[in-house]
Amino acid sequence: MPDIFVAQPKAESVIPEEPYTLEKQDEVEKPSPTSPLIIPRNTVHLFSSFCQNPDGISFQSQEEGEKILLFLRKDFITNLKWILLGILLVIAPLFILLAGKFIITIFFSIPFTDILFFLSFYYLVIATYVYINFITWYYNVALITDRRVIDVDFSSLVYKDVATTKLSLVQDVSYAQVGVVRTFFDYGNILIQTAGSLDNFTFESSSKPEEVVHIVEELIGRRNE
Repeated sequence: MPDIFVAQPKAESVIPEEPYTLEKQDEVEKPSPTSPLIIPRNTVHLFSSFCQNPDGISFQSQEEGEKILLFLRKDFITNLKWILLGILLVIAPLFILLAGKFIITIFFSIPFTDILFFLSFYYLVIATYVYINFITWYYNVALITDRRVIDVDFSSLVYKDVATTKLSLVQDVSYAQVGVVRTFFDYGNILIQTAGSLDNFTFESSSKPEEVVHIVEELIGRRNE
């Protein structure tokens, strides 16, 4: 008769291989022989400009088992110029009420339907201006995976260019952060130099450029080992 209080032996768990992670060595605990290595994932939000180990991100030419380690956009503060201009244009018609009696008289002498048509067209132009600027920022991204570097250039709804290079072809990476504003908000231009006649990669106004350079250098070093 079998003893029901004797636990059955459990199968040994297999530790998946994770050759490229972006965790600092002093922050990662060594996995025990009975527990798998867990890499924390981060969610990319609507206004994210820097995300390490992003969750839920993929791209069209992604290969089997290829992991995205870094997601980059221009720093959100770079949108401040067109955001402020858009707000100013939205409230500009209200200044007519403060412009004086002469302009108000001319304004109210125009038929209401004409005024309504003009305002509708005016705000449609503003909405188009804001929309184009936002999606240009939103879809201009850079991805760094455990195998390659990907740069997506998107502009004005009609232009899209995707450039890629393997990490094994990356020779050097550096960044430039000039000016008080860039230093204060911690963004700058990142330059990735490739081998031979291949084009170099420039990520303009990228958030946390020093950290990005450190991550890419670490990946290059591991690839060269």
